[in-house]
Amino acid sequence: MTMEPSLIFEHLLSKFGATKVVELRDRTIPPTICVQPSAVREVLHELKNNRDLAFDYLQLISGVDYPMHFEVVYHLTSLIHQHSLAVKAQIPRDNPVIASIADLYPAANWHEREQFDLMGIIFEGHPDLRRILCPEDWEGHPLRKDYVQPLEYHGISNVRKCSDDWYPKPDEDAKAIVRLKAPASGSPNPAATQGSPQAKPGE
Repeated sequence: MTMEPSLIFEHLLSKFGATKVVELRDRTIPPTICVQPSAVREVLHELKNNRDLAFDYLQLISGVDYPMHFEVVYHLTSLIHQHSLAVKAQIPRDNPVIASIADLYPAANWHEREQFDLMGIIFEGHPDLRRILCPEDWEGHPLRKDYVQPLEYHGISNVRKCSDDWYPKPDEDAKAIVRLKAPASGSPNPAATQGSPQAKPGE
């Protein structure tokens, strides 16, 4: 039977206390419970193994980059009770370490490797923590906001020019401001017309 997020939160709060289970955000989709990073393993163990909760399916582990910290987000679903939940924990940017849950959810093995590779989050106790998308000797973590793309890799240029764009893309906010300041309708917009086919005579 589906359980309301407030009841799940109250259950965890009564079991682990307010020092470990910090906050319920029930207006998010899915509802989110914030916990201390040191409590992640025991909270997730309870969510999975308590029969009334039975969050038996780990959909995803994601990392979010904020100026002062990272957030590790565990997306859970109960296939039995048909309810979903996110569990969040904040970890410091200068020491992004959190316990692995690969032994609780086998799917976490690859999800944790992805976050290690792209965000530089270290999952302590992971059985084989190494890059999964980038080469082993790649420098940096590409999904961090302060990531700088290397100009070359083993002598091969990483700058692939295509028209006036390249990867990684320039600041999208700055490009959006340029578009907003473009001339009103009736005046040609070079960005909009660039690369469009030329009209043939008589068309």
